[in-house]
Amino acid sequence: MTQKYRAAAQDDLIWHELDSMTLLYHRTSGITHMLADPAPAILEVMAGLSLTAAQIAARLTVTYEIEADIDSEDIVLARLEELSGLGLVARVAG
Repeated sequence: MTQKYRAAAQDDLIWHELDSMTLLYHRTSGITHMLADPAPAILEVMAGLSLTAAQIAARLTVTYEIEADIDSEDIVLARLEELSGLGLVARVAG
């Protein structure tokens, strides 16, 4: 079974764009995170859904009109692991 991920609830996040970075305050932890692309885009396309890295990569391709490539799923998976370490994304049962 492929691992699924769920982003923190949108009500728990306060977003602020700052040049090429996004500041993201996580109410639950009380921590403000500085995120660079594609992390903010990944959180946005998850929209409260439990998704696999492949599903997220596919949504990014459509939403941001980027070309899909072999590495896109690996890039998303690496960012999901980082976001998980920050407490902004959780692994969930499929």
